[in-house]
Amino acid sequence: MPRQTAADHRAHLALDWAARHGPVSGPLAMATTSMAVATTGALAGMPSGWPLAVGVVGAAAHGVAVGVRKRLGRWSLTTRAAGWLLSSGWTSVVIASEPATWDAATAWTALATLAGITVGVGGAAYASDVHEEAADDARRALEAAMAEAEINRQDWAVIDAWMALIKQVTRVEVAFVGYTPRANGSGFALELSLPIGITSDRIAAYAQAVAEAARLPVGCLVRIERATRQGHVIADVDTRDTSSLTVTYPVHEADQALTVSGPLPIVVDRSGDPISLALREACMLVIGPPGSAKSTLLDGIIATFARCPDVLVWGMDRGKACADMKHWNRPWLEATGRVQPKPGTTRPPGDTQPVMDWLAPNLAAAETMLDAMIAIGEERLKTADNTKLLTVSPQVPMIFGILDEGAEMLAYQGQDPLQNRVRTKIVTVIRTLRAMGIRLILTATDGNLSSIGDSSIRKYSPARIALTATDSEGSSVAKLFGRVPGIDIRQLRSKGSGVVGSVTGDPDTEIPPTAMRTYKTDGINLYNEIAVRTRNFRPTLERAAQEAAGPDYADRWSDANIAQLWSLEASEKSEQSAGGNSDTRTVGGMQIRRTLNLPSSAPESAPQDNPERAERPVQKPSEAPITDAEVSKFISSVEKMLEAEEPQRPEPKENSGPEWLQKAIDAIRERGTTGMKVGEVAELVGLDRKTVRDRLREHGELHYRSNGPHSCYVHRDHI
Repeated sequence: MPRQTAADHRAHLALDWAARHGPVSGPLAMATTSMAVATTGALAGMPSGWPLAVGVVGAAAHGVAVGVRKRLGRWSLTTRAAGWLLSSGWTSVVIASEPATWDAATAWTALATLAGITVGVGGAAYASDVHEEAADDARRALEAAMAEAEINRQDWAVIDAWMALIKQVTRVEVAFVGYTPRANGSGFALELSLPIGITSDRIAAYAQAVAEAARLPVGCLVRIERATRQGHVIADVDTRDTSSLTVTYPVHEADQALTVSGPLPIVVDRSGDPISLALREACMLVIGPPGSAKSTLLDGIIATFARCPDVLVWGMDRGKACADMKHWNRPWLEATGRVQPKPGTTRPPGDTQPVMDWLAPNLAAAETMLDAMIAIGEERLKTADNTKLLTVSPQVPMIFGILDEGAEMLAYQGQDPLQNRVRTKIVTVIRTLRAMGIRLILTATDGNLSSIGDSSIRKYSPARIALTATDSEGSSVAKLFGRVPGIDIRQLRSKGSGVVGSVTGDPDTEIPPTAMRTYKTDGINLYNEIAVRTRNFRPTLERAAQEAAGPDYADRWSDANIAQLWSLEASEKSEQSAGGNSDTRTVGGMQIRRTLNLPSSAPESAPQDNPERAERPVQKPSEAPITDAEVSKFISSVEKMLEAEEPQRPEPKENSGPEWLQKAIDAIRERGTTGMKVGEVAELVGLDRKTVRDRLREHGELHYRSNGPHSCYVHRDHI
């Protein structure tokens, strides 16, 4: 008989009496052996207890000891031991009853009993054989899975311990499917198969009990949620407190373009892996009490949007005048020479563009921006090929408006007409402009209706984030997501911690409420790095949308608007240079400053550019401050001297200027009372809007008729 190898997985399944018998030959050999021993023993006068004693020894040695050595299951061990005991017991009874005295009925009864024992043992042996074969296949499949997943003995010890713990706590016989340790060593994930009749929701309810039974450190969570296959769950386990885990925003990846048509990495999970949200059709609601890292979260969102060549970001902030958003455009101001780089830093490349496409620092500007959104949505609706869902691209970009403390704008219940209009227009944008690629991100300090103002905001904001660092009661999570099984809010206390969720209706992009952390954005030159690395990603609003947005959009980065946004910095510099409160006026390119109510200040000299041209009144410490009349008189004298020294320039002719200007004037005259928009003129002459607008404003033959998105230039002949 050829020798069996270890590769033959059935080698250990034989019942292994005297030879390698199977479930049929084994019981038959048992029966014949019992008959032979009974006959011989009766004729030889063998004591009747000897066969039973031999059977007990065989059951213990062969049935149990050998079976355990061969790693057989309890069913096989029972079958083997029962075969020994039943056959030896039958033999002992036969010898004790002296078979030589039997009649025919007694003989047939004994044979029938032996046959029954044989059939019973044979059936049990066959059943145990099938059971052992299935167990062996499962064991081999598990070993193959372990080898494939490179599970070492140490990991297997962890798996065994946690499987036993989960079974003990849940009282459910779950089966092991897979094991994945986290790369940073903070935990692992177990995939489990549930028995029939047990739902994933039932076992998920035990997550916190499992964490406490495991005696995990404070800050560690156990989360049990559905796997990709029904009837399977994933147990995600923290073995180390991840509340202090920080993941720096990956600025080194900023030059890798993203698209809003796919999920965008906004935050990270507790293992440090990105959580990506589908935002093409979603408004987002962010709730974060003061000190919860809401500004850090917004920085991460803006940085991700900046990597999208099909996204424009607008910002509105009536409370802090866009203080948390305007720094994104400082690299552009430094690149264009409007602001000096900070000491020790280099000037960004000259082609650096604004990361924030438009900023509204007050309520009136926010209304103008909302008007522009609505007008753009209406214009896109007229020309869109697919009015159900506009295809956004670098040529027709998505517009995201970030309203810092924007939810509070919705909570206003007073009589101020401006605030009421803003509230109405926010709701209009949220409800009507999804298909046309315009969405809002609103923030609030809490999720109360009194803060959000409109209960439909939650309905129209399927992407939600609740920051929990300073929310001791977890009220923000409850108001955004309701009860979240498996997440103990008490463990989410580190700054930047929270819960994120997104309801999209698509299993591939939908995110159940999940513990998260914001990216770490401080300690790195985030704004400069992102602005420089993504400077080629900045899209331009399509021409029709620019026209719909009106002149306020075209003038958004005029010198006046830039000065308004950075007025605080300008006043600080002015005060530092003046040494106190001052009144500065510009005359002939010179700055004339008058110090106010400073009796202890030193005398101020005349303007440095022209020190000999005028005798400026000098204020002595004991004298009263210079009056407005005296200042006006002084400025008038300076102006007269400058005019006397300045060479007389010929008065420009009305039609002087580049050749295209006359072409534009003639075209506007031909339009009559209808007039022409700046964009139309720019397209006619092949120049940019700013150049055209600056020249048209200076020309005396033209009149600018301001009418919001329909503003235009009209020739004075038709006024």
